[in-house]
Amino acid sequence: MELIVAEKPKVAHTIAKALGGSTVSRKQYSNIGYYECEKDGREIAVAPAVGHLFNLAEKKKSREYPVFDIEWKPSYEISKNAAFTRPYVNLLKSLGKKADVCTIACDYDIEGSVIGYNVYRFCYGKEKGKRMKFSSLVPGELKEAYENAAQEIDFNNSYAGETRHMLDWFYGINLSRALMGSLKKAGGFRTMSIGRVQGPALNILSQREKSILDFVSRDYWEVKIWLRGVEFLHEREKFLEEEDARKAHSVIQNQAIIEKVEKRERKIWPYPPFDLTSLQLEAHKCFGISPSQTLAIAQTLYENSLISYPRTSSQKLPPKLGLKKIISKLAGAEEYRERAEKLLENGWFRPFQGKKDDPAHPAIHPTGLQKQISGNEKKLYDLVASRFLAVFAPAAEAESTKLVAETGGERFRASGERIKEKNWIAFYPYYKGKEVQLPGFEEGKEEEVEKKSKTKKKTKPPRRYTPASIIYELEKHKLGTKATRSTIVDTLFKRHYVMGKSIQVTELGMNVWKVLGEYSPKILDAELTRKIEEDMEKIADGKLDKETVVNEGKDVLVEILDDFRKNEEKIGRALLESMKKTEEEQNNLGTCPKCGGTLRIIRLRGGKQFVGCSGYPECRNAYPLPTGAYVTPTKKTCNECGTRIVKIRRGKTFFEMCLDTKCKTKENWGKRGKDKDK
Repeated sequence: MELIVAEKPKVAHTIAKALGGSTVSRKQYSNIGYYECEKDGREIAVAPAVGHLFNLAEKKKSREYPVFDIEWKPSYEISKNAAFTRPYVNLLKSLGKKADVCTIACDYDIEGSVIGYNVYRFCYGKEKGKRMKFSSLVPGELKEAYENAAQEIDFNNSYAGETRHMLDWFYGINLSRALMGSLKKAGGFRTMSIGRVQGPALNILSQREKSILDFVSRDYWEVKIWLRGVEFLHEREKFLEEEDARKAHSVIQNQAIIEKVEKRERKIWPYPPFDLTSLQLEAHKCFGISPSQTLAIAQTLYENSLISYPRTSSQKLPPKLGLKKIISKLAGAEEYRERAEKLLENGWFRPFQGKKDDPAHPAIHPTGLQKQISGNEKKLYDLVASRFLAVFAPAAEAESTKLVAETGGERFRASGERIKEKNWIAFYPYYKGKEVQLPGFEEGKEEEVEKKSKTKKKTKPPRRYTPASIIYELEKHKLGTKATRSTIVDTLFKRHYVMGKSIQVTELGMNVWKVLGEYSPKILDAELTRKIEEDMEKIADGKLDKETVVNEGKDVLVEILDDFRKNEEKIGRALLESMKKTEEEQNNLGTCPKCGGTLRIIRLRGGKQFVGCSGYPECRNAYPLPTGAYVTPTKKTCNECGTRIVKIRRGKTFFEMCLDTKCKTKENWGKRGKDKDK
């Protein structure tokens, strides 16, 4: 019997149907389903994992650091939250005993390879293994992947993944213990974390936050004129001295001469096919969907056989995908018929490719299969399908115009652009380019100055990162992987180091960054993390061995921890002092209406919290707060009850509320909507 291991239950069913057709039967082990089928007279069992069935843990539990004595254990032995994985492990062990070959059909990336490798060695435990490689879950590709499976599992990918897990564990556990240990020695307590990628990510965000906080706004002036309704800006753009702006403004005449009309034809090339990062950026820009949500939705679309594997760095669509066939399938869907048929009629089958490549998977693309979907799944699918169709269409043709006008010896500029032939833009409704249509100005001709202005403005600080733009920044710095970057950002939110849709580093986050920057700057060093990522790529390519990279990573970590320990007391005191100061400022919720004391947030272990009075126990005035939520006081007060308004963040949900539970503003909280008219 052959055992095929899929990464998830739904994928196991899809693989079994593709290989076994009418011979597929669903079997039950405990409460877990798996599938049996026949192919070419051979008995096959297709069984699922549910992500990582095995994880790293200390051999002997401790609270000290450094700790390097770790081993792989079943996930259910490490965490109660992973209890659901036990029957899957037992199922795979049972089938592994019967099997004479184990074929890994998990996602073809480093994480998928680790999941499969652990099943191969801990549940199957024999030598004979194979590896299926596929980028979509359509039957034809799955059959081809099975028939052309590698005759051994992808050990190098597995070793690279195991190395990443080990180093992430070493850095995450040891650095977090060091951080919390220093705080404990100073007499404080707080759940904190920092890791191999988390540190550099916090550093990028904190440096931007510091530049915003340090920014000193400066006045400047703009001088403009309007000719035939078109706005012309003075060629100096920004006047830093008002007197200079006043002089330029004062000499403007009632007429202006068009000195120059410069027209230029240009092509606007299609956007390249999506890789994961560009899909996350576009989904956030078009729909406000967070990067982690985009990945989760894309994964669902992939498991439903609607799009190709989303965790890819590629912006290329190789011909072997059967691109014409996919276009023909899309022509069968009403919303894509017109665009797809135009490609077919004109024989446009050569895609515009991006620069980025990924040896494991092509760019994200639709498979052509159609299923009923709605909501964000439909939005994301339409984004992928529209981008796919657009890359085959010709470049758009645009005409740009630059104008120079002179009046009173001062020159003003304007520019515009019109799209002459939309081409691919007509295929992609999410194109955000702006046309600025200009009337027909002629060189040497006088025009009436309809209006003039001198406007005072202020320079603005740098923009904060969004959840999408920080993902792009991490990729640019080669920090983390395409699959882990959104998780890293989510962890910064979870630890309350950052907050907001426009990411603001909190006082706690800034304090952690400042303390680490002063006493242990290597934790924030992007170069160290970048080198480890490059080394793991070399392991996957067979150019480096796992032990070398792990040992080098451990040596560097030991140096960091030695430096940390030397400054442990200083770090702890600095953290505690800054945290106390921050908490005093942030927890102050104004005057108690009952006794005149100070209302403040009281936080208990386990995530419980409430607003209490400094006059306790004489004054027992208190207000409840949501358990486990991150609460930030604002300076606003409720117009109805007069209590302070606080900002609540729970997971990815943000809202504001006042403190009084009996306030009129909360009258409809928790009530169900009225039944609709029948």
